[in-house]
Amino acid sequence: MLQLASQSVRDTASKIEVYTSKLSAELNDMREAVYPPSAQKTFGRTFSTLDLVRLLKVPESTLRQLTLEGKGPLPERAENNRRTYTIEQVKELRRFLAELRPDEAGELLPHRRKGEKLQVIATANFNGGSSKTTTSIHLAHFLGLQGYRVLCLDLDPQASMTALFGIQPEFDLGENQTAYAAIRYDNERRPLAEVIRPTYFPGVDLVPAIWS
Repeated sequence: MLQLASQSVRDTASKIEVYTSKLSAELNDMREAVYPPSAQKTFGRTFSTLDLVRLLKVPESTLRQLTLEGKGPLPERAENNRRTYTIEQVKELRRFLAELRPDEAGELLPHRRKGEKLQVIATANFNGGSSKTTTSIHLAHFLGLQGYRVLCLDLDPQASMTALFGIQPEFDLGENQTAYAAIRYDNERRPLAEVIRPTYFPGVDLVPAIWS
């Protein structure tokens, strides 16, 4: 009786493995049909001059004068002729203004200074579907917009955050390229810095999930 049960378990496991391989191949085919191999997620929103007034706390006249003088990142013109900035230009403008106004550099580029401790924010909940990932990503975007350097660590085996940042673990991550590489206890352990990946959002980096 035990032998029959054991054989049944092995047969079931084999079927699951076959179906998993087929599903993985189908998903890969669908991905390649929709996205070219070089496709990357991008942040498409642009920012108006008024957005920058609120973000950077500088007068609109200052931004206008910089544009007229050709200083700093040069914005595009929208259909209504208003100036618009990309997220990369917002970061560039922060650096430019910090050099222009050294006394305000701490607010424009609120990086961790020498002697300051690293701030860690954990989003945790025992319940699934409680918006842990959504909260974390929105918080990372918000802090990135404020000029902070943010590192997201995805420790969820579902790898939802990793996928939402445009990285598909099954296809984009190789052996030992996730958070597991930094916490394993064998000869293949790697420094955390080696598994950090940049994201599409300037100032926000990611340690991909231990995908399973």
